[in-house]
Amino acid sequence: MDNKVACRPKEEDRPVWEPAHTSMTSTSSRQPKKTPRILACVLCQQRKKKCNRQSPCSNCIKLKAVCIPSTPAPPRKRRRPNQELLERLARCEALLRHCTCIPQPLTDRILSEHSLDDSHGSPEGETTASPSTDGPSMSPK
Repeated sequence: MDNKVACRPKEEDRPVWEPAHTSMTSTSSRQPKKTPRILACVLCQQRKKKCNRQSPCSNCIKLKAVCIPSTPAPPRKRRRPNQELLERLARCEALLRHCTCIPQPLTDRILSEHSLDDSHGSPEGETTASPSTDGPSMSPK
């Protein structure tokens, strides 16, 4: 009755930061080649019937048809959506910087006016310099 069984913690008991498979090393991080799946034969795919994946399959034997195994679809090209999104984000940020930037002479003028207002101080009832418009005023007549 001295059976020693190594127990692994359940998946829900494992801390979130701990990887599920800790036995893998960095050198073996490459995934092994997947064994190709055996797909349904062409006739079973066309007729949408369950294929037992034998050669020939039971449906082809019943119909006395030639059982042609189907070929898997070619692997898809993997996109890098993160890279594409980062490039789009960089373009948007550049446009935003271009559209919202204030010309340097205007910035200097605003800062100098603001520092003059602060140095003189304003009475309590008065407001500080209000922006003036060069065009006609919009007051009702």
